Amino acid sequence: MSRVPSPVSSPALSPVLSPPLSPLLSPLAPGVYTGAVDGADPSFSPSLVAIGRDGVLVVDPGPNLRHGRRLIAAIRRRTALPVRWVVNSHPHPRQVLANAAFAELRPRPAFLASPATAERMRSRCDACLRQLVAELGSAAMAGTTIVLPRPALREGAPLDAGGVRWQVRVLANAHSASDTALYAPALRLLFAGGLAMGERVPDLRDGSLTGWQAALRALSVLPADTVVGDGVGTPRQCIVPTLAYLDSLERGIRQGLAAGVDAANALRAVPGEAFRHWQGFVPRHALNVQRAWLELEDEWMRGAPAR
Repeated sequence: MSRVPSPVSSPALSPVLSPPLSPLLSPLAPGVYTGAVDGADPSFSPSLVAIGRDGVLVVDPGPNLRHGRRLIAAIRRRTALPVRWVVNSHPHPRQVLANAAFAELRPRPAFLASPATAERMRSRCDACLRQLVAELGSAAMAGTTIVLPRPALREGAPLDAGGVRWQVRVLANAHSASDTALYAPALRLLFAGGLAMGERVPDLRDGSLTGWQAALRALSVLPADTVVGDGVGTPRQCIVPTLAYLDSLERGIRQGLAAGVDAANALRAVPGEAFRHWQGFVPRHALNVQRAWLELEDEWMRGAPAR
């Protein structure tokens, strides 16, 4: 990555001192970047930063006030334009609690999410903030407050952000209760957030196996060259591996149910050997088997046909 220029002072962004470890903005397309801290915990998915004609769009700003301020400092090194839109793609605290930093900006950006994500944040963010304080420590979370988005994003609606038109895809009960993907046809770029994990075992704790499969199949037909998910790559690198894991999980569980295997022996029926080398296999795969087994067992007992 080339050396970035020094920060630009602008009245559009409130004064924030740049800490020594600012997120790196890696270019994806003209004016479009991912933001991630070099060497950070892999559970911190990259943010998307898109600089338009008259403002900046940020998607999934991060876990806390400190990280958000660092991301703002990195954006300043690229542009003096104000951040006008902050999108929360799904209601997980490591992606949304940096809203607090962007709420300090003047003019204040619009915070946007799907209705289901906004409602889940409203009902759970207090508990999620306490959880993240316990995980990361009070020093890391100092000053972080809850800033809720407006329930403004609708399936199929366009989001015009500074001259770049994004198609909004709202995908319910997939990786979370509600996941919002953004697709820019002119850039052939898809932001899939937590839906596309590459060769990292997905986490079904808050999701649905069949819903996640359906979401990835819907996204895979979009003519994208670049996907931003848990990492950045092509659809084959980001979407295809995640779907392959989920399909394998479904296939193994259905075979186990048909053979009369019970939940106590589920992991023996679905050992996941082909994915053992993936990051997060332990403990996620065993937990995924338990979660998905219950989901498919309920369907099987009701006599619902396999898809």
